[in-house]
Amino acid sequence: MRAIIIDRPGGPASLQLQEKPDLQPSPGMLTIDVAYAGVGYFEVLLSRGEFNSVFPMPLTPGLEVSGYIRAIGEGVEGFYVGQPVASMTLHDLNGFASMANVRPDLTVPLDQLGADLDLATAAASIVNLTTAYLAIKDVYRIRKGDSILVHAAVGGLGSFLGQMAKQLGAGKVFGTVGSAQKVQQAAAFGYDELFVRDDFVEQTLRATGKKGVHAVFDPVGGNMRKQSLEVLCPLGQLVVVGNASGEEDILHSFNQIWFSNRQFAGFTLGGYSDSNPVETGKAAREALGMLARKEIHAEIQGVYPLENAKEALALLEERNTVGKLVLKI
Repeated sequence: MRAIIIDRPGGPASLQLQEKPDLQPSPGMLTIDVAYAGVGYFEVLLSRGEFNSVFPMPLTPGLEVSGYIRAIGEGVEGFYVGQPVASMTLHDLNGFASMANVRPDLTVPLDQLGADLDLATAAASIVNLTTAYLAIKDVYRIRKGDSILVHAAVGGLGSFLGQMAKQLGAGKVFGTVGSAQKVQQAAAFGYDELFVRDDFVEQTLRATGKKGVHAVFDPVGGNMRKQSLEVLCPLGQLVVVGNASGEEDILHSFNQIWFSNRQFAGFTLGGYSDSNPVETGKAAREALGMLARKEIHAEIQGVYPLENAKEALALLEERNTVGKLVLKI
């Protein structure tokens, strides 16, 4: 099998394509022939060595894959060889390879969604779409008519957060982007209005008649989190879903949270799926079903062969993408 290896921190340039022994499924696991792998900013951070304490090198990156079941491990039921599937490899990574061992609980049979969903779109979507579904429905617990603000609104996760919020009953949905050129993408991702990040506080308060929004979803981190508190209405909630900026954590006073009647929540799909794999798999099936029924759409900016994985990561590092990139294995 072919696999991308990172054996030292060095950013996208450190990715190497190597040959490795073919995989066999261990008990309770599935082996799939990978057709596509999703590429996200997490892999950029991983290539820099920012998660070495959790994922020591050498490693093969990749959190999400699609393909066909090659072999079924002892004790696994409900799947068949040759079945098209999408899966989240959140705990073991190894998605940037021609074969992957995956957990059945985190694997979605694509022929059971009730509508067609192609392999590339499934691989590009399963992690971010499941994150958006759970963050909005179960973490924030959206109510009909709520107003929402999403940072990095047309990125891999943000492009789903806006659409998912609309599908689950939000009223007005606003977003922030890094440049004026991306503002024109608003309607495609369910946003009523997009603001350039530098002046989002003023623009959000203007758009809401100074009332603020009920929730802010932040995958960016850094000072954006502190500024986000300024646009929350009383009892509004800031939901932290990432730290793509790579900036240091922002400290905040609990007394200030108390006095201001604001709320904080955090969500990471990897940690949640570790303790709640069945619930995570169910959410993935429901979210991909929405995608298959075209209630939500996925934007794939580019498809790259596996050997060009470093080019895909370099493009993400430039922060000039809309939607998602995928590798064709």
